[in-house]
Amino acid sequence: MSTITDQPPDAEEVHKRLMSNNRSSRATKNQVRFSKLRLASVLYTILFLSIAILQFIALGFFTKGFLLSRQVLDNHSSLTDDVFSNSGAEQLRNFDKAVFVIIDALRFDFVIPDPHSDKPYHNHLTLPYELTSKYPGQSVLLKFLADPPTTTLQRLKGLTTGSLPTFVDAGSNFDGDVIDEDNFIKQLYSNGKLTSFVGDDTWQAVFGPFLNQSRPYDSLNVWDLHTVDNGVIEHLLPQLETSEWDVLVGHLLGVDHCGHRYGPDHYAMKDKQLQMNEFLGNIIDKLDEDTLLVVFGDHGMDRTGNHGGDSQDELEAALWMYSKKPQSFQSLSQGNYDITGNGKNYRAVNQIDLVPTFSLLFGLPIPFNSLGAPIHEAFANDEDFKLANHLTVQQIQRYRNHSSSLKDDKQINAQYEKLMSSFESSAPETYNAAFTEYQTLSLERCKDLWARFDMFSITVGISLFFISVLILIIYFKLIPSVVGTQLSEEIVPAIVAMSLLSTVIFSSVSLVLKPGFISMGWVSLLGVAVGIIVGFFIPVFDRYSPLWLIRTSMDKVRGFWSLLGMLFIFVHCAIFASNSFTIWEDRILAHLLSTFGFIALLKSLQARSKVDRVMGVYHSVAFMVITRVTSLVSVCREEQGDSCVPTFGIPWWVVSLLCVNALILPEIIKGFYNISASYHSAAPLWNSFFRAMLFMIALYWGLEYIERNQSIIEIPLIQHLQLSSVHFAKFTIARIVAGITLLAANYAWSRGPLCVRLDIKHNETSSKEACIMGYHNVYGSEYFLLVINFLSAIMLFTKPMGQLVIFGFVFQLLGFLELTKILEIRENLISPVVMGLLGGYYFFPTGHQATIPSINWEIGFSLVESIIFPLTHIPITLNTFGSFILVALSMPLLTFWRIPPSSKPISLYARIAENCGTLLTYQSVVTLTSLIFATVFRRHLMVWKIFAPRFMFASMVQIVINVVLIVIVIGFGSGGLIVQITRIFG
Repeated sequence: MSTITDQPPDAEEVHKRLMSNNRSSRATKNQVRFSKLRLASVLYTILFLSIAILQFIALGFFTKGFLLSRQVLDNHSSLTDDVFSNSGAEQLRNFDKAVFVIIDALRFDFVIPDPHSDKPYHNHLTLPYELTSKYPGQSVLLKFLADPPTTTLQRLKGLTTGSLPTFVDAGSNFDGDVIDEDNFIKQLYSNGKLTSFVGDDTWQAVFGPFLNQSRPYDSLNVWDLHTVDNGVIEHLLPQLETSEWDVLVGHLLGVDHCGHRYGPDHYAMKDKQLQMNEFLGNIIDKLDEDTLLVVFGDHGMDRTGNHGGDSQDELEAALWMYSKKPQSFQSLSQGNYDITGNGKNYRAVNQIDLVPTFSLLFGLPIPFNSLGAPIHEAFANDEDFKLANHLTVQQIQRYRNHSSSLKDDKQINAQYEKLMSSFESSAPETYNAAFTEYQTLSLERCKDLWARFDMFSITVGISLFFISVLILIIYFKLIPSVVGTQLSEEIVPAIVAMSLLSTVIFSSVSLVLKPGFISMGWVSLLGVAVGIIVGFFIPVFDRYSPLWLIRTSMDKVRGFWSLLGMLFIFVHCAIFASNSFTIWEDRILAHLLSTFGFIALLKSLQARSKVDRVMGVYHSVAFMVITRVTSLVSVCREEQGDSCVPTFGIPWWVVSLLCVNALILPEIIKGFYNISASYHSAAPLWNSFFRAMLFMIALYWGLEYIERNQSIIEIPLIQHLQLSSVHFAKFTIARIVAGITLLAANYAWSRGPLCVRLDIKHNETSSKEACIMGYHNVYGSEYFLLVINFLSAIMLFTKPMGQLVIFGFVFQLLGFLELTKILEIRENLISPVVMGLLGGYYFFPTGHQATIPSINWEIGFSLVESIIFPLTHIPITLNTFGSFILVALSMPLLTFWRIPPSSKPISLYARIAENCGTLLTYQSVVTLTSLIFATVFRRHLMVWKIFAPRFMFASMVQIVINVVLIVIVIGFGSGGLIVQITRIFG
């Protein structure tokens, strides 16, 4: 590769400036220029921040209206209520004590035999099925159906209150508050029963005031399979021999954590199930006849070991009740307990059915908000079951009568009256069947009612977000960038002033009118949003007419590349109009990128010079090949079924390839730097640093692989390693890499030298001739070093297969930057659009899908063993949104790459802001359409499975891109670099 040398004017003067450069000093002659540049930086930062605030408020309103909440009544049941006093409820009481064992994520097929399976999750937790088969009058095993979302906190709410949590509750899974509504744990406390707990600390968070004894353990460290389980076993078994409790609760997490970390098909799952089987056997040995044992899973897990959605494997948990008292339970016909096909047709009950069942068996009133039905098998005979249904129907109707939205349902009320009048005369079978019809219809009506959306908030959210898109289009695409920089001096003060004024006005009106449908806090936020909108449009419409803006927009979309960019945006947005297209978003984005690569290939053949034609064809072909190869890496979602074969994993050969990646990727970066003769000064230093970080990351994931598979690795040296030593080394490496890449390296970059070198030669006349190597890529070569810093951190928190995919992303990004120069499209709409497509596409092959279960929560414990803000949150953010962060960081490279120092730094800065604003516009349009189609399909069968997760994902991406552009790109990165280079080259 040939070396490019340049000889700019006044090379000796440039040399002196290079040698004496200091960031903290200012050249007197450039003081005015630097002041204007800094002012532009401040104005752009405030402008981007204002747009971000407007979008955050819009997303807040939409989320408030879309994510549902249910009506919770404050009433509490009591044994003195008419429903339970003198009703015969006492005769249903069958137990004085109870032991609850929650095996988190105990999927139903984990506890039924499958002689044809050799899976680690089959045929090891055998005790429940064996005892049920041997003692049908003392043991009941059922399929336990959870209601989505299948997250632990929401399941505990349903399991103790008997009501239905809604989708919005999933967001509070990591921040549980004490449950105020009536629940059977609170009923135990109110009726003088002693409840002792050990295990998942979620119980302490939501039931703390009602627990007489509590030993909570940290619940979210999914790397830890044993601490919670060992603690439960250690403390619960001795307590069984004491008399200081009426209800004993143990919540074990090992099975769930094993699923999150390894998936169900791993030898560690066998070990955990064997441990659970032995633990349950030890409990049974210590039980007496007056104690009821209840063992259940709060949810299941999918084939990857995750949960949170509503797939069959996530919803089907197991419920086992056991008593040593003879004839405690009854069995239905044998056909109800068919275990063929992994229990496909096995009898199932809802999780909310446990509430009335346990309450009546334990002599407690049914919690007021309960909507469940008694479990038939739990009562010794049909007469008892009839009485249990009779008490339950009165409780459900009492709840409905106290609810303003439920009490006027004529059909339900008529069925209730019929049940009450026929109780004495009806046979148990007839009455129980009529109750089932009533309870099923009542539950369906409640679900339908709680699926009512707040259309006012949804409309406000969509409207505000739509206006934010208009602002982005007008400012960054219709108004010339240089004019926009000048106009920002009017816009920013107007936004600040109008936001303050509008907030005061809206808040004052709210205090006077006191509207019941919206709180004052939301009114104030609406005032801020309106102020930002008015503050922007007043200066714009003062200078430009709406007709001029419309005419300019028509001119902007002319030209082949601009039309192609518009087409790509339209296709990406249109896929959200169909659930079938939405689930295959990864494939569609891959096709769009391949289409660009093919068109770039054809256009490269028309380049003026032979070198550009050859290099254009090379980069275009590489662009298509990389897209195709990386598309082979996939994490499948349940809806894709057999049409998707998951290839994302951590086999040994992928971990080994990380070392190859550490050798090759820095060399590729070096090759791209050599194209512009920029591999000087800081570039070799940073590339060596990058290679060292990659080797350390490879070592980290190698240790992680050893820790995962130590018992099956046959290398003697590895078999003799202490797990504690591997664990310590892993954490040490991760902390070193994270500290260097996120803190030290970025500080060094802000103070480091440029990627240029000055060659001084003596010619024949004894005079000196100076050549600056890297002069024509002085901005791009330096800025890419900042990208390398964050790239290293993101690769640390990305699983090995995803790191190999990021390897392809870096190659593709650098090749695309070369194509923008060859095809002369660096200032065209198509360039930010393709960058946006790259961010969206690489989200998928790096190990993600737009679903809750695909979030890699375990990455949060790469640096710490417990939840510590922000050390737990940063790894999850970088892992989940790494591709979008890299694309947002790289946006200035569209302007910086392969250009010499500019004599108009403010204009250069304006072009960078324009490209960043265009990327934000593209993502905003994608987010807006996801909001719109989620609203359109809010009654769709797949709304909570496909459309709602997609809009939530789009909203999070919107927030991340805004934060990265504001905090890193506009201020710290591009602005500081332009100032530094302007100081040196004038």
